[in-house]
Amino acid sequence: MVRLLQLGALGLALCGVSSAVALPQAETDSAGRPGAPKCKGLTKRREWRTIPRPEQKAYQNAVRCVMTKPAKLQKLKGLGAKTRWDELVMMHQVLALQIHSTGSFLPFHRYFMHVQEFLLGECGYKGGLPYWNEALDAGNFIASPLLHPVTGFGGDGTGPGNCAGGPWAGLTVSVGPGFTNQPRCVNRKINDVFSPFCGQSFVDDALNHPTYESAWLAIYMGPHLFGHIALAMMDGNSITSPGDPLFFMHHGFVDKMWWDWQAQGLPARLSDISGPNNMSPEIGFIEFNGTIAEEAAEQGWGSPSPAMLAITPNPKAGDNGGNVTTLNHVMSSLGIIPDATVRQVMDIKGGYLCYEYV
Repeated sequence: MVRLLQLGALGLALCGVSSAVALPQAETDSAGRPGAPKCKGLTKRREWRTIPRPEQKAYQNAVRCVMTKPAKLQKLKGLGAKTRWDELVMMHQVLALQIHSTGSFLPFHRYFMHVQEFLLGECGYKGGLPYWNEALDAGNFIASPLLHPVTGFGGDGTGPGNCAGGPWAGLTVSVGPGFTNQPRCVNRKINDVFSPFCGQSFVDDALNHPTYESAWLAIYMGPHLFGHIALAMMDGNSITSPGDPLFFMHHGFVDKMWWDWQAQGLPARLSDISGPNNMSPEIGFIEFNGTIAEEAAEQGWGSPSPAMLAITPNPKAGDNGGNVTTLNHVMSSLGIIPDATVRQVMDIKGGYLCYEYV
């Protein structure tokens, strides 16, 4: 609890400072640039409670399918992945020190959701990805319809082992916590001390920044961080928290925040990117105190194994050897889908991505 309070104070201070995957099809993007793919027919991303029950159930069934479908990639199976869902979680695990506390945090997690969408498509899902508008439940996550044991995401984690039930009952995630791989149930532990900081006023504060350089930090250290603390998914471990399907609902909320920020300043904000492209060993996760090594020891994460490091891509790929994230920065899924650049995911309606929030 002391650590949570320290995180809460840090995040609050910084915050207060101010479907099936659509395939590229045609010749120009939404800005009319020749040679780029064109978006035809936007997928709708809707808030969970607005989605008819049959469509909710189709999404739940597709997620369960991915969570039970055997892993395909030998290099990830060799690290302990048993299912396609494990491969998705392992992608986040292996890349953890490149995609947190860096400028690619928001683009990568947009891409990460695109990878999830691809895997759902393997299981026949054709709808858009749902998201959770956490501002509607801020201060009372415990009573949110999103946590309904059947029509939501399997309860609040108050049962034995903090295991979620409902759609995820009996399922095992083999990746995590941290850089270890120990089979566990889908678990969470709701903390409504911190969920108020996902409220609309905090969302508005996070979006009230003129440049990406300050906006990504405000989103990261504001509602994004407090949502993670309040949900404590997969033993509260951010490195492998995607093991809980609720992660993608939370990051839909985060992605929508970024898109809402971008939409305030189109088209300029479709090319506004900055921030370091790799986590500094001396700073580590900006929400914790200490170096990466000190944080890992305190949190019990462990360190990436030599086998993990062997498949970890160059964090500066596409950035001309520099330390700053650029539009050409390359993001990898470790082979689940082809790599993509930050440029490709900047516009959610631009062709590579083809969705809107409704």
